[in-house]
Amino acid sequence: MKRSPCDRSVFAALLAFAPPALAALALAVLCACGDDDMPAHDADLSVDAAADAEADAARDAGLVPLERPAFPAANAVPAADPRYPGMIRFLWDTWGVEVLGEWPPAAFMIDLMTEEPEVFGDQFSAFGFLPDPNDDLPVGFKRGVDDETRVYQTCAVCHVGRLPDGRTWLGLPNLELDLGRFRVEVNRRWVAAGNAPLITSLQEEKASALGPGRFHAESGDYPQVVPADFPPYFGLGERTRLNYLGTGGDVRSEAYMAIFSFGAGNPNPRDAVVPLPSRARVDEFLTFLGAIDAPVGPAQDPARVEAGRAIFARERCNDCHRVDDPSALLVVPYAPDGVERHPGDDDDFPRGAIATSRLHRVLIDGDEEGGGTPSDEGRADLINFIVRNGLRVGPSDGYRAADLRGVWATAPYLHNGSVPTLEDLLRPAAERPVTFERGGFTVDTTIRGNGNEGHELGTTLDDDERDALAAYLRTL
Repeated sequence: MKRSPCDRSVFAALLAFAPPALAALALAVLCACGDDDMPAHDADLSVDAAADAEADAARDAGLVPLERPAFPAANAVPAADPRYPGMIRFLWDTWGVEVLGEWPPAAFMIDLMTEEPEVFGDQFSAFGFLPDPNDDLPVGFKRGVDDETRVYQTCAVCHVGRLPDGRTWLGLPNLELDLGRFRVEVNRRWVAAGNAPLITSLQEEKASALGPGRFHAESGDYPQVVPADFPPYFGLGERTRLNYLGTGGDVRSEAYMAIFSFGAGNPNPRDAVVPLPSRARVDEFLTFLGAIDAPVGPAQDPARVEAGRAIFARERCNDCHRVDDPSALLVVPYAPDGVERHPGDDDDFPRGAIATSRLHRVLIDGDEEGGGTPSDEGRADLINFIVRNGLRVGPSDGYRAADLRGVWATAPYLHNGSVPTLEDLLRPAAERPVTFERGGFTVDTTIRGNGNEGHELGTTLDDDERDALAAYLRTL
C-alpha cells in the first residue's frame, strides 16, 4: 500500500514508534490540533459515521490471545504478571501489516542465513539483531501474526538492547542494530533473485548513511537523510510529551499513531488493507509498554554523586529535564538566532531555547527542497483517525527535553546520536569529537544531519565538575 505524503509527513515526528521513511509532523496536521494537545474537529472533514461505527464494532469484537514464548531479558515479567500479555505483543505482534509486503517472504529471509552465513547467519547478528533462543528469527523481526509466510518488525526490533554487562533489557534501544544496512543488503539479494526492488536508489543511499542505532525521520522522497536515534521506552506511562519533538500527549496516542503509520487502519476503516487492531488488543500492549522501568546504573562514588547533584541544581538542568516529575518535561523551542536560553530568562522564550540540529526543524518548517511542505492529500483521513480514537497529538516548536532515567545506558546522545559519551555532552560543542566509531560505522558530525551542535547550557565546567555531574546522571 502506498502511503500518502501527509501520512509520511506525520509519523517520524512520532519517533518513539515510527517505522522507516516517514517524515516530521506537517503543518497540515498541526492546524487541526488544539494548544492543549487534544485534536480539534476540522470543518472540512467528511466522515461516513455509520461505516466507521461498523468498522469500530468489528475490530472491538474481542481480544485474540497471542500465544508466543517470552524472551529471557533481565526485566522480562513472569506469566502471572498482568503485564505479561502486553510484553508478548511487544515482542511478537506485527499488527498484521506483514501482508503489505515490505520485506521478502519469510522463506527467503530464512534461506539467506544458510546461503550466506558469513553475512546473514546467527539470525542476522552481524547487523546487530539479537538472536532469539525461542525462534529461528531474531528479536523483533518475526513472521506475521496474520500471515506466517511474511515477516515484519515488532516494537522489540529497535527497543530491546544489550547492557554493557551483557544482559538484555526490554525497552532499551538496540544501539547495535544497523537496520538501514540490513534493508539495503536484503534488497540487493531480492533483486539479484529476479524480483522488483523493495526500496528506491535514494532510499538505499540514505539507509546506508544511518549506521547502528538510528532511523531516518524524513520522508522517502526528501533528498537528505535526517538521522534520529532509537529512543528508550522507560516510564512512558508517566509522560505527557513523547517522541523527540514532544508532539505526542500520551503513550496511547503514540502507539495508535505508530500502528496507523505501519499501515493498520490506514487510510481509513473502509479502505484499509489491514484493519486497525481492536482497542482491547492495543490496551493489552500498552499495559506493558507504559510501565517499563529503566535499568539501574553501575555503582558510583557517593561523594561524587552528591557533588554532581549540586552541580545539576546549580546549572539549572532541572528547568527542562524535570527528573522528579517526568510528566512536566519541557518542549524547548529551537533557537533561531543560535543563542540558547534557560526557561524564564527571556520573555520572548519563556520555555528557553535550544540550538540542536536545524535539519530536524526543516521537517516542520520547510525548506527549498521540500522538507516539511504541507500536503492536503490524506489529511482528512489522518485527522479523522486522531479524532475518532481520541488521541492527544499537538504541535511542536522545538525538542522535548530528554527523560534522564537510564541515560547512562543510552549513549550516544542528542536526538541524532552525534555525541558519543555523557562527558562529551557536558562539553561545549567545539570540544566534542568531530568523528567517532559506532559499531564499525563512522559518525562524521560535519555531515548535514549529524551535527553535534547545541545543548551547551551547563557545559562550562572543569574536569572535576564534569566527572561529578556524569556520576550523578548515571544514578538516574
